[in-house]
Amino acid sequence: MIELKLKERKNELQYIPPLNIKESPHDYVMYAFWALQVADVWTTNRGMDYGCVYEVNPLLPKVPHFDRLVLHKIVFLHPFYVLDNEDLLTAEEMKWPLVFSLYVVNNNLRVIERAKRKCNKR
Repeated sequence: MIELKLKERKNELQYIPPLNIKESPHDYVMYAFWALQVADVWTTNRGMDYGCVYEVNPLLPKVPHFDRLVLHKIVFLHPFYVLDNEDLLTAEEMKWPLVFSLYVVNNNLRVIERAKRKCNKR
């Protein structure tokens, strides 16, 4: 009786569905992401030199010190570092963080250019 059941179930294992494996982000994507984070800190710090420029991130003071900017990035971006090292990030998941970071750096540069024309340094 047991042999009969085993023979019947043997045919059930003929089809194994394909695994849904997602592509990990390439190294250059992660290098670009981290470079944009450095650029964000650098441009934000440069913008703080002008009296009419203030930080809009509600988690930071209106005029954050460079050390505070770096600490903020370390705390809030640590999960990206961990997920990347564990190969848990996918290329698809990195699209929006890259786009958002690029937007932030571009906005910072535009704010700095306007501040150069209209404001005095602190």
